[in-house]
Amino acid sequence: MKIAKEAETSEGTYALIDSGNFRKLEQIGPYTIIRPSPVSAWPETKPALWKNAHGEYVRSDKGGGSWKWNRKVNEEFYVQILEYSIKIKFTPFGHLGIFAEQLENWRKIQTLSAQLKKEEEVLNLFAYSGISTLAVLDGGVSACHLDSSKGMVDWARDNASASGLADKKVRWMVEDVLKFLKREIKRGKDYRGFILDPPTFGRGASGEVFKIEKDLPELMDLLMELCGGKPDFIVLTCHSTGFSPLALQRILEGRIRNKGRFHLGELSIPEQSGRLYPAGSNCIYVSERLSL
Repeated sequence: MKIAKEAETSEGTYALIDSGNFRKLEQIGPYTIIRPSPVSAWPETKPALWKNAHGEYVRSDKGGGSWKWNRKVNEEFYVQILEYSIKIKFTPFGHLGIFAEQLENWRKIQTLSAQLKKEEEVLNLFAYSGISTLAVLDGGVSACHLDSSKGMVDWARDNASASGLADKKVRWMVEDVLKFLKREIKRGKDYRGFILDPPTFGRGASGEVFKIEKDLPELMDLLMELCGGKPDFIVLTCHSTGFSPLALQRILEGRIRNKGRFHLGELSIPEQSGRLYPAGSNCIYVSERLSL
């Protein structure tokens, strides 16, 4: 079925309706969709709700996947996330443009950024569609938004424009993470806050390979060079097996040289049934200068 090409603004936002049998049923704007969910090794809570979905993303045995539509949907539209207008697209990879488990972190990033001085800067790595960047800008300080995909950086710029934040001070960077950090160190740059959700595996702008088991230690060492080992906050999240909240804390506390507090927990999304959907590990470091 062909997807409609026109973009439109939709009233509404995101909700996780149900999950089970390795799938999840979601509401995004005016549409209900089904996507794969490797962690959902439990029965569906409300099977009847799954029958009328607009479409489903189906994985192929050969890798990748595609959307199968039961009804006509718009190719692009906007939803409201906190105070922001966020573009949603049904991508060929099954992504939408948001990771709903980060909702509470976006609120915390607003709060932490608002306590920095206006001339200070926050670095958002693996920055995707930029909602964390919007939260930094909304907090009143400048941001550096870094992603290896030009398409994702353009998407983030669209979100900033749609949310009325296009005039804020932000650098939009398309670059391999490790190469960019090494160059910033040579330039003598200083950042007060860091936001990162590193992938298990990723490719840089020129085909560089990032593997979390090998590259995360070097990445964290480079970040410490950019703040003299004394950051004011770090929001570190992870979806890779083996990186628990406690493991993330150990990775940070072995490198940070100023006093502060660690806030640990699982990333999760509330389902309409009242249950929580597990979605990764969360570790936030906050220096004594700031409060959360």
